[in-house]
Amino acid sequence: MITVPLTQKFTAYFRRIAFYLLPFMACPLAAQTPDEIEKLKIDTQYNYFQFHSNSLGQRFADLFNTTKQKRAVVLHYGASHIQAEIVTTNAKKILHVRFGNAGPGFVFNFAAAKTYSSINYSTRYDGVWDFAKSFQIPPKLPLGVRGMTVQTANKNAALYFDFKEPFPVENYELTIFFDNDELTPNYEIHLDATKIVVNDSMRKLFPRQNHLTFPVNQSVESIQIVLNDTLNRETQFRFYGLTLEHTDRKGLLYHSLGVGAAPMEAVLHLEKLQEQAYVLQPDMVLLDFGTNNILYKNEVKPNLAENIVKAIQLFREINPDIIVVLTSTQDLFYKGRYIDAGVTFNLLVDSLAKAHDCMFWNFYDLTGGFAQIRNWKALGYAQPDHIHLTMKGYQIKGNLLYQSITNSLNYINDFPEADSLAKKPQLHTELLQQHKNKSYGKGGSKSYTGGNVHHVKSGDTLSGISRRYGVS
Repeated sequence: MITVPLTQKFTAYFRRIAFYLLPFMACPLAAQTPDEIEKLKIDTQYNYFQFHSNSLGQRFADLFNTTKQKRAVVLHYGASHIQAEIVTTNAKKILHVRFGNAGPGFVFNFAAAKTYSSINYSTRYDGVWDFAKSFQIPPKLPLGVRGMTVQTANKNAALYFDFKEPFPVENYELTIFFDNDELTPNYEIHLDATKIVVNDSMRKLFPRQNHLTFPVNQSVESIQIVLNDTLNRETQFRFYGLTLEHTDRKGLLYHSLGVGAAPMEAVLHLEKLQEQAYVLQPDMVLLDFGTNNILYKNEVKPNLAENIVKAIQLFREINPDIIVVLTSTQDLFYKGRYIDAGVTFNLLVDSLAKAHDCMFWNFYDLTGGFAQIRNWKALGYAQPDHIHLTMKGYQIKGNLLYQSITNSLNYINDFPEADSLAKKPQLHTELLQQHKNKSYGKGGSKSYTGGNVHHVKSGDTLSGISRRYGVS
C-alpha cells in the first residue's frame, strides 16, 4: 500500500478547492454580474485556458510574469467576431492595467479593402485600390499577417487613419509593411504635423526588406500615407498594414488580426506571414476560428483537423516556443436549426490541443453550450442572425477572455508543479436528442459573414453598388 505524506494530501486537497474557486478569482473590473452569469448560462468552470503539460503552463506563466522586464507579443486571429476589435479592445484594456501597455499594435486601412473598420479608428482613402482578403481562397494578391492587402497603381493615392483616442506623447516605433521593389513609388508618412519621406534613396538602403521602421516621439492622432511619385514610370504600391509600439519593449503588445468570413485554414494562405511575423516576434497566438467552418453545412469536414494541425505547425516554424491557443465557437443557430456541429468541433479542438501541447479555450461550454445562442439574442447579447453578438455581448466575450488568461496565470503561479489545468467538454447528449431534427422556422436563416452593409438610397443601382464593393 502506498502512503501519501500529509503535506501532499493537503496540497492535493487545496488544489481541488482552488480548481473550483478559480472562476471567481478574476479582477472585478472585468467581472460579469451574478445576474448576467445566471441569465446567460455562463459556466464559470470553463473560465480559463486549459493545458495538459507542466512545461506549457510554465511557458505561459513566464510570458505574463515577466512583462515588466520584457515585451509579450500576442497575435489574436479570428473572423468577424474579431475584425472589429471589440473583444480584443475590451480584454486588452484590462490586461494592460496588470501587465503594462506595449503599444496600440497592428493597424490596417479597412476602407480601401471595402470592409468595416476597427472600433478604435476610422479609415479613408484617395485613388483606386484593389484588395484581397483571406476568406477568398486562393487570394488574388499576396496576403500579409493581417489577412488583407490593398494595392494601387495611382501615383497620387493616399491612405488615412484617424484614431478615436489620440495616443499620448511617448517614444514609439512605427513599422510599415509594404512591397519594396522597383515598382514602389515615392511616398510620405504624415503623423499629425510630422512628415517622413520614403523615397528611392531610402528604400535602396534596405534592399529586399519589405518593411521600414521609424522612431516617433510625439502624440499621434492621425496617420496618412500619401503617394507622390513625380517620375515618369509605372508604379504599384502594395500595403499590408503598420504597427505602432513603444520603444522600451515592455508590457503586453496585443495584435488583433484576421478577416470576417474567414475559416480556420485562412492562416495557411498568408504568403507574407512568416516574413512579417519575424518582425512582430509573436510569443502567443490565438486561433479563434470555427464559425465559418461548421455553420453552413452543420458539419465538421474531415480535413479540418489536418488544417488545424498545419496551422499549429506553421506558427511553430515562426517561433518554436510559441504558445498556441485553440478556441471553440459559441453556440450557433442557422436556417431554423441549432448547429449541433458546434459540440463536435468543441470536442475536436479539445483533443487536438491535448495531442499537440496547445492551450484550449472552451468558449463553447463557457458561454452555456448547445442551444443557448437564442437565449443570448432574447436578452440583447446576440444579433438577430443568431451568429454574431451585440456590442455588450462582445464586451462579455472580452471580459471572459481577460478572466480566462488571468485565472490560468493565477492557478499556475499558485501551483507551479501542476501538470495540467483541464476540464472535459460537455457532451450535451440530452439537449442534442431533444433538439434533433427540430426546426424553429426561418429565424436566423440569413447570416452576416463580415462583409459590408449598404443602406440603399434613392439613385442607387445594382451595378453602382457592385462596383463600390468590388463584387459581381
